[in-house]
Amino acid sequence: MKLIVPLVLALAATARADDQFELKATDATVEVGGQTSISLTIAPAAGKVVSHDGPLKLELGGGDGLALTRRRYARKDAADPAADAPRFDLKIKATAAGDHTIDVDARFWLCGPKVCRPIRAKRTVTVHVTEPAAPPPPP
Repeated sequence: MKLIVPLVLALAATARADDQFELKATDATVEVGGQTSISLTIAPAAGKVVSHDGPLKLELGGGDGLALTRRRYARKDAADPAADAPRFDLKIKATAAGDHTIDVDARFWLCGPKVCRPIRAKRTVTVHVTEPAAPPPPP
């Protein structure tokens, strides 16, 4: 019984954290050999901010059929590092046709008016890679 109570409390804390922020990401479509960026924003709920002092790390995984320019990002890599809702442009290059996924593992501190809590969140982003368009026939 002593082990169940902490587990239930930990699961409840995780569930409460989910409605206090959102990892917003856009799926992308790109041709084989092309490059694109996926925009990922850590959007806190009203009254919350992503800590400017605590660590913020993104780690990317997966990406078969994709070449990831970087696998790790920090707050300094955000479009505006001072923003309360940092946005990252995740650069990728398509190497094979098909639907491919990128797994994003985000770690940051989410702060309210009095307290900050460590957050670990995961998100999967889909990248649709198409074959290049055939060149027009010669005249």
